[in-house]
Amino acid sequence: MNLTKEIKNRKNSFDPEVKVSNNRIEIDQIGVEIQFSDKFIVTDKTKFQELITDYQFPKNTELSKKDREGFEKAIFEPIFTLSDKENKRPIIACYLYNVYALKGSSNLNIRSITKYELMWAEYLVESKNNRRVNVKRVVTNGINGSISENYWFIHRSKSNNSELLSRLRILNLEFGDYVLTFYIVDDEQNELNETELENFINGIKN
Repeated sequence: MNLTKEIKNRKNSFDPEVKVSNNRIEIDQIGVEIQFSDKFIVTDKTKFQELITDYQFPKNTELSKKDREGFEKAIFEPIFTLSDKENKRPIIACYLYNVYALKGSSNLNIRSITKYELMWAEYLVESKNNRRVNVKRVVTNGINGSISENYWFIHRSKSNNSELLSRLRILNLEFGDYVLTFYIVDDEQNELNETELENFINGIKN
């Protein structure tokens, strides 16, 4: 297993064209429109790199030394990131992947792809769940998808040695040969509740 290679393989050979206006995001390559509430703003891309630089990844002793040193540098920016206007969280980072970069030549469905994503997540965020995280199917405006249950982890900051119990949810939506993936991170003090999450999902249309 080579995590660095896995991450690099996910990066598209093109930069998706993202248009932002009035709480609406359009991604031309897949013909999708995402409407979001006044709670959020689109953050500057430099903020993502600051977050990655400050985050203390799990030790991952099962990876080779070269892989441990390489995968952090291989992580690339989302096509856009939303964050709360008043606080740093909740954060919603959106990626566009070619479906074959996620499933290879296998015949995985969208629920299985999200389950597979949870396996990779353990190398990036150390799980604090007491059982296996499950995945449920999602359909929004005729778009098929799936979302993970709560994946709890400890977010460790290098700059101030703080630790914060945090929650990750992974939302995947199918668009032909592409998967639109949302990594949603919050915590108990800065929560994206179920109603807000449902409203966000319902605002995704093609």
